[in-house]
Amino acid sequence: MEIIIGIFRETWNLFFQMSVYLVLGFIVAGFIHIFLKPETVFRHLGMPGIFSIVKAVLFGAPLPLCSCGVIPSAASLYKSGASRGSVIAFLISTPTTGIDSIFATYGLLGGIFMFFRIIATIVIGFAAGIIIDVFSKEKIFSEKQLDGKNFLCSDSTIVGGLKYAFIELYGSVAKWIFWGVLIGGIISYLVPEAFVSRYFNNRYITYLLMAAVGTPLYVCATGSIPIAASLVAKGLSLGAGLVFLIAGPATNTITMLFVGKTLGRKGFIIYIISIIIGAIFFGWLLDMIAGSFSISISEISHRHERFSVISYISSFVLIIFAINSGIAAIKQKFITRKMGNCFVFSVPDVSCANCEKKIKKVLSSVDEIKSVDVDLKRKKVRICSTSDNTEKIKEILASVGYPVSE
Repeated sequence: MEIIIGIFRETWNLFFQMSVYLVLGFIVAGFIHIFLKPETVFRHLGMPGIFSIVKAVLFGAPLPLCSCGVIPSAASLYKSGASRGSVIAFLISTPTTGIDSIFATYGLLGGIFMFFRIIATIVIGFAAGIIIDVFSKEKIFSEKQLDGKNFLCSDSTIVGGLKYAFIELYGSVAKWIFWGVLIGGIISYLVPEAFVSRYFNNRYITYLLMAAVGTPLYVCATGSIPIAASLVAKGLSLGAGLVFLIAGPATNTITMLFVGKTLGRKGFIIYIISIIIGAIFFGWLLDMIAGSFSISISEISHRHERFSVISYISSFVLIIFAINSGIAAIKQKFITRKMGNCFVFSVPDVSCANCEKKIKKVLSSVDEIKSVDVDLKRKKVRICSTSDNTEKIKEILASVGYPVSE
């Protein structure tokens, strides 16, 4: 019982320290969603060249997309004519940071660490993009124009931005934040400091180990922060923590398969090597600077007692929205299965939360339909009805701009 209480206390401390910065990050992400339109991103990145690579990095770094969530955007960029370099730069810079994770990094690991994480992400993404464009003989440009209907579903209101931030975005990463702070709490309570100093005393082997562990795992940019912060607090070098925070979110098995299939073997090799070498280089550079100026984790991290009331409020808000997300997921997975005939349709033009809202609104008005669930990631619509009315459903979906793919 003592162990459980200790782990809970450490987990809560990590979450409490992050909460204010998470809420601020999600609010800013909501405003980015309002003002930085998808069509703007595609318009600037849809042409080959070095300027598209620069824009891909600068657009990608603040966008709050995880390493799986970035795949549909990257695929659309590539199909619209973006160069391989722009796609790779976007794939690296986008999931490695994100405005929510930038705020959270500052909250747990301080401004210096946050600065290195941002700079490393920008430089690695840019370098990988340049390298693949230089070594790639195949220059692909599509004459295909972007289909405007994919952008009509963006909700530009403040309420729409906040809904995106705390329902769609936070809902997609809440479980990873939960596992991140839980693992961080376990490390903080159970791992003795002597363990880290004894088994992670060789800096360069530790860099390679952090890169090897992080590369195949799915860890989002925000959820990985408490894990790295707990390891650094136990004696892991700042640089090794940075290696994990770059290599982990930038890659996972799904993204690697996508890169290999879409951009070929050469693109895959450049993608992986750039991330690993770049992460290790910036990890080493951070350790060199920290050693030269005698910077330790206790000096750069924060304890925000002055934010205690705001932190409690922020923690409460995040917990409420996490519970809401969990209830919605449970309802979709279990409850709707008991409501008569259920059918799943592939709807390729579904791309955002407002698309989901529109589909649910029009289908829920049909008497026979008892539930409607939309899976944005897989572009599937699951409908439970009291009768077999699939043709009618297809006609309704097509009439509002979302035809069913056979």
